[in-house]
Amino acid sequence: MTFNRILIIQLKHLGDILLTTPVLPALKEAWPQAAISALTPRGMEPMLTEHPLLTEVLSMDRADRSPFHFLKFAAQLRQRRFDLVLEFSGGDRGAFYTRLTGAGTRVGFQDPRRPAWHRFCAFTLLAPQPPLRWHTVEKHLALVRSLGVEPKNHGPAFFWNRQTDQEVRDLMERLGLAPRKFILLHPPARWLFKCWTPEGYAQVIETLQGDYKVPVVITAAPQSQEIDFVDNIMRLVRTLPVNLAGRLSLKTLGALIAQARLFLGVDSAPMHLAAAVGTPAVVLFGPSGPFNWRPWGEGHIVLTKDFDCQPCGRDGCEGSKISRCLTAITPAEVLAAVDRQLQVCI
Repeated sequence: MTFNRILIIQLKHLGDILLTTPVLPALKEAWPQAAISALTPRGMEPMLTEHPLLTEVLSMDRADRSPFHFLKFAAQLRQRRFDLVLEFSGGDRGAFYTRLTGAGTRVGFQDPRRPAWHRFCAFTLLAPQPPLRWHTVEKHLALVRSLGVEPKNHGPAFFWNRQTDQEVRDLMERLGLAPRKFILLHPPARWLFKCWTPEGYAQVIETLQGDYKVPVVITAAPQSQEIDFVDNIMRLVRTLPVNLAGRLSLKTLGALIAQARLFLGVDSAPMHLAAAVGTPAVVLFGPSGPFNWRPWGEGHIVLTKDFDCQPCGRDGCEGSKISRCLTAITPAEVLAAVDRQLQVCI
């Protein structure tokens, strides 16, 4: 088989999109002449832009449900004449767009829970569902293997341009931060049930800045619930960290994480960014499974209480948005893990 125009579709969230990037070198190694495009939800393109193996990043607007928008977008997909499409999202929308491309080879995962049209209309090749406990990167690469390609051991990759590099250098100079001399703390997650406690973070920050003499930089997405979470931490600390919550783009966040000595946080897209840019991480896991979502690669520490009910994937215990498997982790345990990482990072 020879393919010249390839499309990968990932319509989930930022972390899912980043964990799809290992398929790009695998595809390029198999078909060096191919132009590879990616389709993401609008607003999430920066996770893939600047990637040297991508010809273009397309986006679809989830909010616009008008027939005109749909037909126009469908026509744009058809005009590109893709001959291979790989769909990683697993949902109806991704399957529908896959079919609309008209590509001769359309690959997705076999899933008995999906309607029959997935199996008989949307896709020409269905890969077996990977084992439940495989990492998401391994699952994505399994779709490439279904084409007879054996990927090498590539991890997630994130890229930015020289302008972003300069922005981060200027920011660090203004804040008095030296490369590899500060800890980047990203406390919140898109889902509140993945979050630890403001009180725990406050104690850790006090110790890191007071006893360890290591500056802490806090980051968060601009969404109100994440800003509120960081504000709760800031009200509890006496030695204030650098607060950049809501002030960084995705590109500048990734470039700043690359300059940090250590990343500290929870299961989130920035955690995957840390792995992608080679920054060691200490990550707190609760209701989500580390076997699927841990930071990819070696040199990271995952903290979890390993309750019998984990991983449940639920919206907090009894729907409370608070996960006891997370809140049971103590500041002492977090600091011990940070201490081990700092010894390695020296």
